[in-house]
Amino acid sequence: MTCAGVSRTWQRICEDDQTWRQKCLEKGYVEFDAPSFRFLGGWAANRPNKQAGMTICSHMDLQEAQQNRQAREVAYGQCYERSSWKSLYLRKRRIISNWRSRAIQSSTVIEDDFQQTICLQIHPGRIITGSHDYKLLVWNVEDAQPAFALTGANGPPMSYQVSEHGKYIVCSGFDGSLRVWCGQTGAQLHVLRGHTEHISCMSLHGTTLVSGSHDQTLRVWDIVDGKCLHILPVAAWRCVKFDGERVVFFGLGCTVNVWNVHTEECLHTLTGHTWPVDSLLFEPERDLVVAGSDGTIRVWDVQRGTCIALLRSLEELPFAGRCFGLQLRGNILVSYYDSDVWIWDIREGGSCIHHLHGVNGQTSAITSLQLLDSGLMVTGSENGRVMLWDVDKGTFVRDLVRSRSSEPGRYYLDFKATETSLVCGVRSEDRTEATKLIFIDFDASYP
Repeated sequence: MTCAGVSRTWQRICEDDQTWRQKCLEKGYVEFDAPSFRFLGGWAANRPNKQAGMTICSHMDLQEAQQNRQAREVAYGQCYERSSWKSLYLRKRRIISNWRSRAIQSSTVIEDDFQQTICLQIHPGRIITGSHDYKLLVWNVEDAQPAFALTGANGPPMSYQVSEHGKYIVCSGFDGSLRVWCGQTGAQLHVLRGHTEHISCMSLHGTTLVSGSHDQTLRVWDIVDGKCLHILPVAAWRCVKFDGERVVFFGLGCTVNVWNVHTEECLHTLTGHTWPVDSLLFEPERDLVVAGSDGTIRVWDVQRGTCIALLRSLEELPFAGRCFGLQLRGNILVSYYDSDVWIWDIREGGSCIHHLHGVNGQTSAITSLQLLDSGLMVTGSENGRVMLWDVDKGTFVRDLVRSRSSEPGRYYLDFKATETSLVCGVRSEDRTEATKLIFIDFDASYP
């Protein structure tokens, strides 16, 4: 800003595209979808209101949102023509600011007859929802309307995976089968049969799927041809992660096991936990495996099979039906249990950076948590509250969503977030309120 104010010549120098390209690369900013106009389309028809029972905090009304965008188009529109990389940099910074502090410009709330929405996935332009009433729906993000339903399931979807770019959708059910649909049309492509008991976990890499069942086998599938490639005689109860070659899973005896699916041999058995593993992460780029159980979190170098960090929470975590989960971004690991959140640095044996609890954290049990690449964290809790946190500082930033009732234990929230959007499924545990899908847009059409 200082240099650009010297003269028109200096201003042109300060908008040199190569300079801003370098700044974008330093920040890790890359191109993504063109700015959306969804707040003027289908989203506007179902904007949040008091009748919906959910409040989007700090929300612009429709007229204000239109005026805001027009003003920014006048102020910044020519920047996109002069310097595309500078405009990308400004847009990225604006998106982070939209999350942190600016009034929300666009959102929509949809009520439906979902019976306990259990899982959500977001892929470019599409959102997939699943519920216990066998209903699997694929939604268009731009108009917040269903594109098509996925039919043929013989029971409630236990879990599902979406391939890269959303080309394939795979769902497991109670009957031990897996179904593969086309992610673009919803046409059923294959029914994968072989497991003799219900499938408890699965992991998709490319077009190769690994599924774990209570029949004490892992099966490796080609979802394009619909063929079983390998059968591993091992028990994987809840957690399985797959990188295309190695599969990591929680096995018998409280161990974490690493197998090569092509050679069908065990590479490592990672020991140390004394209770069954509740949550499992695998980062193949750095050969890291993270598992949480018995009040501890262990980080292994899976190449060597050695534990490189042992993280102990302030108290042991009993099995009380509460959610427990892990998220990892770089060297920052976040774990949560009940209403407590721990933020760890996994380097040099591991250390606790922040412990969010009591007046400094959630006051109700957490049901969903997600780390964002911008150094922010989103949490959803049983009191129907969606909150935003600064991970580096360990501080509360602001509320994003509040429910009609703040009564603890009243709601179950599940959400997924991308850089520019948040999609949240909310159901009331006593079934007195309709299940809702909440779409919130944090995009910046202009800086």
